[in-house]
Amino acid sequence: MPVFSHSRILSYETCPLSYKYAYIDKVRPDAEETADTYLGTRVHEALERLYRNLDYGKLMSQKELLAFYRREWDKNWPDSVLIVKEDSTQEDYRRMGEKYIADYYRRYKPFKEGKILDLETTDFLSIDEKNQYRYYIRIDRLMDMGNGLYEVHDYKTNLKLPDQKSLEKDRQLAMYSLWVRREFEDCRDVRLVWHFLVFDKEMESYRTIEQLEDLRREVLAEVKAIEAVEEFPGNASKLCIWCLYKGNCPLWIKSRGDRSSDGSKIYKM
Repeated sequence: MPVFSHSRILSYETCPLSYKYAYIDKVRPDAEETADTYLGTRVHEALERLYRNLDYGKLMSQKELLAFYRREWDKNWPDSVLIVKEDSTQEDYRRMGEKYIADYYRRYKPFKEGKILDLETTDFLSIDEKNQYRYYIRIDRLMDMGNGLYEVHDYKTNLKLPDQKSLEKDRQLAMYSLWVRREFEDCRDVRLVWHFLVFDKEMESYRTIEQLEDLRREVLAEVKAIEAVEEFPGNASKLCIWCLYKGNCPLWIKSRGDRSSDGSKIYKM
């Protein structure tokens, strides 16, 4: 059985056809990635470097951190990138990331909140008794706050700030907290922390053991349902402009004709 992740499940929920292109047929995308995902990756990478150095007793200056970010930005820019925002350029996105990092640095310096257990944690969470179905774990920053309290931190570059009600229903970090509870015997609670970098805002949530068990069952049922699907219809929505498979999508071709008519553009080196 394949490993399912939050992004994989979300892909199916958003558009079954796009899911099929990406995970089943493995169709070559129109571009290597979107500028939005590239921005998120580079910002995550910079914050990982910041905390990795702290593990070795070195506090990077803001200037050093931004210099690292710029180097990695230039070095890793893909051969083809989908830029959705009309009239935006690579430089515009780079500057956005610089602002997010600078705001974060000023807010949390000197970064002494608890003990860092791991950065960019990767593991798998079994979600059924026979260990046939696994959920992919990828935690940006895992912290031990003492007295059995752990924290799961996640950096978001979303342009829309969710309300608290939405966070209380969030699947991604809740599943990560289930993994934390299984991994650490002394765990009495897990604080879920979102850093919405665009807004320089921190939000949090907690889950009870009962809520997590309900969620595990829900995720398992959804994964089994996805596995059993035989037809993958397209789902036209406002999210289509971010899709990397528009060039193959019959709904998009029929409705738009020219895949760039939405104002998005693909830059090729």
